[in-house]
Amino acid sequence: MMPGGDIYGAPYGCSMKLRQVPSDFIVEEVSNFTPEAEGRYFVYRLEKRSLSTMEALEIIARRAGLRPKQLSASGLKDKHAEASQLFSSEKPLSSEISDERFSLSFAGKSSRPLTAAFIDENRFKLVLRGLNEWERDAVAANADELARFGVPNYYDNQRFGSNMHGEGFIAKALILGRFEEALRLHLAVPHRKQSLRDKQNRRLAKELWGQWEAIHRRMKRSPEAALIEFLVQHPASFAECFERITPPLRIMYVAAYQSFLFNESLRRFIEALRDSGDLEVVQVQNRAGFIPMHRRLSESQMDTWRAAQFPLLGPRTDIQATPLAAPYIRATLEAEGITQEMLELKGLERTRFKGAMRAILLMPRNLHVGNVQEDDLNPGRWKVETAFTLPRGSFATIVARRLVLLPGRR
Repeated sequence: MMPGGDIYGAPYGCSMKLRQVPSDFIVEEVSNFTPEAEGRYFVYRLEKRSLSTMEALEIIARRAGLRPKQLSASGLKDKHAEASQLFSSEKPLSSEISDERFSLSFAGKSSRPLTAAFIDENRFKLVLRGLNEWERDAVAANADELARFGVPNYYDNQRFGSNMHGEGFIAKALILGRFEEALRLHLAVPHRKQSLRDKQNRRLAKELWGQWEAIHRRMKRSPEAALIEFLVQHPASFAECFERITPPLRIMYVAAYQSFLFNESLRRFIEALRDSGDLEVVQVQNRAGFIPMHRRLSESQMDTWRAAQFPLLGPRTDIQATPLAAPYIRATLEAEGITQEMLELKGLERTRFKGAMRAILLMPRNLHVGNVQEDDLNPGRWKVETAFTLPRGSFATIVARRLVLLPGRR
């Protein structure tokens, strides 16, 4: 019998440990940025360790006397990792801003601020640790299947950090017009990985919710304190207060729920193939729900999946234009108790769902999987090193999950 466990959010036997030390997870952004001599934005390469991209930019902005919105990163990289990426600044920065967690080097100028469009792909080097004997023995066959048949292009836990508290998605509260609830989830729910100051502020807001003056008197200086100050003057203006949250956070909250809807639609599509007997599937789970994975695809399935894209829903997404996805999108919306029209977010002016398309099949490039070795950090367990390249927006942790996939619940 295989051991149980939920160490990595994937039950039915998964004991893999990722990011046990920062060097276990290395990501390098591959950019299409080309320096422009007359550009008005200053572009820097950021090398960081044990900091999220947003945390690093907040520190840089504070030390440079800038507002965070004057800095723009091309992508958000993992906190518990060693990462190399680009960002732009409206003003030149001193190299002395660096510390033991990050360093900056000037890369050139750009005529516009950096966005995700500047990323072509990301290169990863991972060490998967803590493997049990079943996972150890499964790696070689899994690597072969992964190279030949890919893995569903799900979003993974990093996308759902705002849902870690288990009280629901902030964007869903917005969709339902529950603006106070959305603001409460932002201001009054402590997260495990927040700083001590942030946790204290959120515990205070949770304890005294609705007593805005009392909260404001005791809350430590922070962006959240500015929101509470607004509520002191405008105690019922929850929608307007929410829109005062920094744009990257509001975008992240919307993206988390949008990604969940994508995952759920893709899950339903895969489970329908399983139920019809056309696909062997193993159940996996992350923080947002089940993400079933296939082992193999037929030649015709490979052709279909390689060409297929599912929408990231916006209020004007033409669902009928994606007939493969349409029934599963409708089923997901119905299960969530919402309609596509509700994605307009009536009552909000600056917070939006923007539609896009996403491939459903992820085929890692330049996949290399080393030999399984004894794990020096986890006695009696094994580790394996792997390297691969992924398109912008795809998750290395999904590839890692597939490499240790075991037979499980169907």
